Amino acid sequence: MNPRFLYYLRSVNNISRSIFTSRFWASHSPKIQAGISVENDFFGINIAPSVDPKADDFIIERLQELGLQHVRMNFTYDSLGSYAERLLQRVIAEDFEVLLDLIPPFEDAKSFTLDAQERWRSFLNSVAREYGQQVAVIEIGSTPNRGRWSGFEPSDYLIAWRIANDELTPLDIILAGPNVSDFEPLCSIQLLSEMQAQGNAPDIYTNNLFVERVIEPEAFDHRVLGKTMRLVLKLNLVKKARIMRAIGKEYGVDNIVCSYKCWSSKRLSRWSIVPERKKSDYLVRYLVIAATTGALSKVYWGPLICNRDGLIDDGSSSYPAIDNVTFYKQVKGDLTNFKIREAFYAYANIVKLLSGAKCVEAINANNGIHHFIFETKSHKQLHIIWTRDRGCIEASLLYTNQQLDRGHFIDAIGQAIQDKTLSFSERPTFIEFEHAEQLKLSNSEIEKLDPQPHGVIFGVSEDIRYLSWTEGKWRGVVAVKPGESGTEKARALVPEKLLAAPQIVIHRDQRNKVWSIEHPITTNETLVVKENRARGIKKFTYRFKASKGQRHWDNAWEMLRRGVRSPIPIAYFEQTENTGITHNYYVCEFVDAAFSVREAFTAFGKGKESYEGFSKEKIIKAVADFSCNMHNKKIIHHDLTGGNLLVTTENEEINITAIDIGRASINMKKNLSEHQRLLDLMRCCYKLNWPNRHLFMDYYFAAYGRKFSAHWKSSLSYYDWKLRTKKRVKRALKSKWSKF
Repeated sequence: MNPRFLYYLRSVNNISRSIFTSRFWASHSPKIQAGISVENDFFGINIAPSVDPKADDFIIERLQELGLQHVRMNFTYDSLGSYAERLLQRVIAEDFEVLLDLIPPFEDAKSFTLDAQERWRSFLNSVAREYGQQVAVIEIGSTPNRGRWSGFEPSDYLIAWRIANDELTPLDIILAGPNVSDFEPLCSIQLLSEMQAQGNAPDIYTNNLFVERVIEPEAFDHRVLGKTMRLVLKLNLVKKARIMRAIGKEYGVDNIVCSYKCWSSKRLSRWSIVPERKKSDYLVRYLVIAATTGALSKVYWGPLICNRDGLIDDGSSSYPAIDNVTFYKQVKGDLTNFKIREAFYAYANIVKLLSGAKCVEAINANNGIHHFIFETKSHKQLHIIWTRDRGCIEASLLYTNQQLDRGHFIDAIGQAIQDKTLSFSERPTFIEFEHAEQLKLSNSEIEKLDPQPHGVIFGVSEDIRYLSWTEGKWRGVVAVKPGESGTEKARALVPEKLLAAPQIVIHRDQRNKVWSIEHPITTNETLVVKENRARGIKKFTYRFKASKGQRHWDNAWEMLRRGVRSPIPIAYFEQTENTGITHNYYVCEFVDAAFSVREAFTAFGKGKESYEGFSKEKIIKAVADFSCNMHNKKIIHHDLTGGNLLVTTENEEINITAIDIGRASINMKKNLSEHQRLLDLMRCCYKLNWPNRHLFMDYYFAAYGRKFSAHWKSSLSYYDWKLRTKKRVKRALKSKWSKF
């Protein structure tokens, strides 16, 4: 019988047995327990060589700056005698502990013939002769469950593993494998059960606990058995790590290592205007959790240097055909263009503070609040606090003013925070105390806090903290900048003060009122206030929605988070009862706009070829690009008129800012359809004549990257008819009622 068929038959049997007889699928908690000690050698990193020998010095210096002693390198046939071997010899000479990952070339792995097997055997012997006693561990292969990257089929990987054991085990070399990519426990069972059956289970079980696909490191994975099972399985990083350890133990391995982890700047840029900041935040959050699961003995962070994934940007514009998670072959780019990212300093901060520390208290609550207390090796107490994205809790809920004064505050990248911290958000905050400090609330009380009261969205900004406010009949949130008093600012912006402040100009006073005032505290700064009034049928429908003030606040921060310009929110206030239907207020920064898109489009409709020194084509393209970017970020404005798009200029470039965003809807998951996009664009194009509408749509769909159909023209024609009819009806009614 075909050996490969027998292998798959055994795999089905082993997987079935593990699923139906093992308890580890349900028995492991997604919660962290205190009492875990973080070993001094818990943190490592993946490195790769550069053609330039000077890069070796750079790598060594950065490793020393990070405070690391453990590195992981990929090594293949042509690495011998090349710049890869040069770097390997250098890190060995510098006394770094090396996990050397041996990989056959893609074509050999893809067709693992007898000749390919002999080349593999010869390569193993060559490496063993030269480095078998100089490296700490030899890992065999990489991502065997990703054949398009590694070339391996699992059955062929097992042949490579058996050969490696035959050649290297007699030499007392510690072997690691199989380095399954992502969680994929069934593949791990499939491989480890066969390894055990062969009598050569690995000394160290390696796996890439790659949680980037769920964006946040704390999230439950919805891609295992679908979204409906997400809250049933509760497969977050903690539970995944514990399941992987249970699988390892089931098949004779008790040492579990995460061999590669990173967040891609390219992917983060789809979700955040500050992808580099999010990379450093997620790095800290991932490593604190990984270090306290009690399941992992070591984590090797992803590439030290890489344009897309690295802690250091190599300055190149290309990415290798084989993903770095499988074969981090070399550093591209010129040494002079290397740029150290925030995430590098965040990693150095984590290594410094957590190595050798003991977790004495841990909260990773379902409400999104994470709070850890460590005893550090320097005999200080270290607190680390953050919320899930879009959340925020006030520092005064957890600490007394005296404790906040005693603490030494540090941000995610290790820099001291000078201003007294008002709140904790998705950016991790470190607090060092000389002596043990007791929190004001118990763990169970903290788990009952709401980091998003009433569903409020909090933005992420380097210099803004937040103060939730409830006094009398008003509640709301105020954004507080460094040097400002949160209480003073809140009291200066409550609705009674807003209504009493001198009005610079009234922008609108119809259904709602919008006006400008001078900042009550800061000089030479203008604020915009919007008073939202529910009338008519909205007196009923708004009962079931957040107040318009909160919707403005939420939408503004979410748009800014996604890189869509809107004025910076300052505050919102709503009444504690009947919040949706009573008057509520939104305050934001004033945008000193050069002109509105409505003004420019009206001029173009009258035949002008330029406006305020900019050509028609440049303005229309800027608006089309802004609208497409907004839609690509899954945002529908729902009132995308030219009057709600303000044009500012900087260095002869056009920037568009969206205002009046209370009706906007922001999709967290699904991309917008062409029909949804066109419905949003109708109002924007209304002031343009047909030739200019064609020009606008040409630019929009060029940015969209698709060909457009004739459907858009009929949609715009319908909107024209709708507005003309609406105006005729209004004129007729006005004429009729004027006779009475």
